[in-house]
Amino acid sequence: MSQTLRQQQIVGRLRETKASTVLDLAAHFEVSDETIRRDLKSLAETGIVERFHGGVRLNDVGWEAPFERRLQEQAAAKRRIAVAAADLIADEATILLDNSSSACFLARELATRRRRLTAITVSVEVAGILSAVGPQHRVILPGGELRAEDRTIVGASAIDFASQFAPEFFVMSVAAASPSRGCMDFDMFETEFKRAMLPLAEKVMLLLDGSKFAKHGLIHVCDWPSIDVLVSDAAAPDGVRLALERARIVQAE
Repeated sequence: MSQTLRQQQIVGRLRETKASTVLDLAAHFEVSDETIRRDLKSLAETGIVERFHGGVRLNDVGWEAPFERRLQEQAAAKRRIAVAAADLIADEATILLDNSSSACFLARELATRRRRLTAITVSVEVAGILSAVGPQHRVILPGGELRAEDRTIVGASAIDFASQFAPEFFVMSVAAASPSRGCMDFDMFETEFKRAMLPLAEKVMLLLDGSKFAKHGLIHVCDWPSIDVLVSDAAAPDGVRLALERARIVQAE
């Protein structure tokens, strides 16, 4: 379920305060108590917040966050990474983008800064960002089932369709990055999609905010030698830098 702007702002405020009352939120956003209650009901249904009598707290879950929450997490870092990554992609390039929040930030940069891109993606969100600027970019989506929670086209047919292309870049992100275990994720479809796309592109670009180096994943996606370009806002740990000795490492400013 997509969040309204106010609902996103409520989640952002709860990240700062951890918990709040309905009255405080209504006063802060200058709306009625009933309006806030409707917003909180919607957020609670997605599992993002937990309601209690008279108030609400952020639901701190241990698994990978829902997509709207992922778009807000490390947003400043992801924006810097996207700017640095966009500098590496030329006009008229062919790119394959995953369904990550980092891909959305990159799409926003590419949409207006580049001309005549050909972009293949399983993310309706990414496709929408690139197509919103008009017909200057060619955007290709596969067929399949639309997963509502993150607007991703999933299924074997989506992977089969994307597998026919040979782009210049496959741009992806992962949930966790381990010096010893490589790139890790949580979702089975996303893992299978990334594994299938890795050999197809001339270069594989990994977008990784610094928090991912301290996180643990569930499913192995690939080892570090599969990565040609790493773009991060933080210095990579020594073990990662050693494993990427033949890759290009770009630290976003």
